[in-house]
Amino acid sequence: MSQAQTASAAPWDAIGHRERWRTVAILTLLFILSFIDRNILKLLVEPIKADLGATDIQISLLVGLSFSTLYSISCVPFGYAADLFSRRKLIGAAVFCWSSMSMLCGLAGSYWQLFAGRAGLGIGEAALQPSAASLIRDSFPPEQRARAFSIFGIGPLVGSAMAMLAGGFLFSLAEQGHVRAIPIIGALRPWQFALVVPGMVGLLLGMLVLTLREPPRPRLPKGNAPSFGDTFRHMRTNARLYFLVFAAPTIWSLAGSGWTAWMAAGMGRSWGMSPGEIGPMAGTIALVCTPIGMIGFGFLIDHLSKKGRRDAILQVTLAVQALHMIPAMLIFFAPTPQLMWIAYGASMLVTGTFQIAASSIIAELTPSHLIGKTIALFSMAQNFLGLAIGPTIFALVSSGFFVGDRAIVNAMLLCYPLFIAIAMALAYALMIARRGARAAGNPAFA
Repeated sequence: MSQAQTASAAPWDAIGHRERWRTVAILTLLFILSFIDRNILKLLVEPIKADLGATDIQISLLVGLSFSTLYSISCVPFGYAADLFSRRKLIGAAVFCWSSMSMLCGLAGSYWQLFAGRAGLGIGEAALQPSAASLIRDSFPPEQRARAFSIFGIGPLVGSAMAMLAGGFLFSLAEQGHVRAIPIIGALRPWQFALVVPGMVGLLLGMLVLTLREPPRPRLPKGNAPSFGDTFRHMRTNARLYFLVFAAPTIWSLAGSGWTAWMAAGMGRSWGMSPGEIGPMAGTIALVCTPIGMIGFGFLIDHLSKKGRRDAILQVTLAVQALHMIPAMLIFFAPTPQLMWIAYGASMLVTGTFQIAASSIIAELTPSHLIGKTIALFSMAQNFLGLAIGPTIFALVSSGFFVGDRAIVNAMLLCYPLFIAIAMALAYALMIARRGARAAGNPAFA
């Protein structure tokens, strides 16, 4: 227990078992929704290019930089707010904001209007992760956090899968003329319709967060509100650990953002498939395989940790990521579309546990009164240095070193394993550093 908690009972003691898991369920649903809104654009690359006359480089900026720049910057004030104000109210306001911006993206009539809408989407979504991490941290005792964060951690993966599934369904529905009778949105282009509808759904689902019960905040030893200065001072006491726990997932995100940004386009260019064909199949496969893998590995980590395997969280992460690389590379080497989909499903089953490891270790290192700001800094690094530039790096390698319809596929096959290898090396270094900190009696590991 940290110093911030010594003066009062643990905050999770005030939250019942059922309420804890209901909190995780609602937060995960909203996390899924956020990734539907941000990732559905990736399925619609080709029709957007055709309608707006955009290049691959412009599309990469639309997918990455436009969203991630203001998202990363906004994480800082929202992280500060998460440590001071009602977390459920912050999340409720955020859902309303990003859902509205998602609808505005669907109404865009030019590249720059869509770019601006994506930037606004990033501002709205920036409040979710710091507030949600703070709620989970204070709702669960340490021995249950890996499971809680593993369930919350399926949000990006299930949300990305749902973006493919829902995006393909909505695109096909509009393309075939089934929505023409609906006022206003029925007259939109198919890709616009696919962006507007999830935003409308989000306005309704956002009300669920207002039913959550917040755990009490641990009483601080001083009456002054914690600042980012306090956060940086705390991080300096474990500088090597914080650097590695930030760096490994950031490089992993860079690799993953580039890979997923171009996955649908790469499949389409390799096999001549349309978004309406790729989305439902890719989304269904990921929707089945991803939760099984993520939740299963979260339970495995907690099970091994209870048996005294203190390095289990990183050992499992490294093993899973190594397994993932085999089917991931086979996706574009498969001789038939059927075998390609099998490889895709296998890659989704073992897609990686970097986020579970990072969230759990940050919660382990960080006192409750600093967790919102720390997660905000983590999100800023991961999004600005990872998600924002990943798609553009892949596009630049594609245009600079390859030619033809499969240029982006060749860039994916070159960049993805390289960055994943770097992330795994950093994760291994984190495991060694964490082991050394425990041996030295670091109080965070008491």
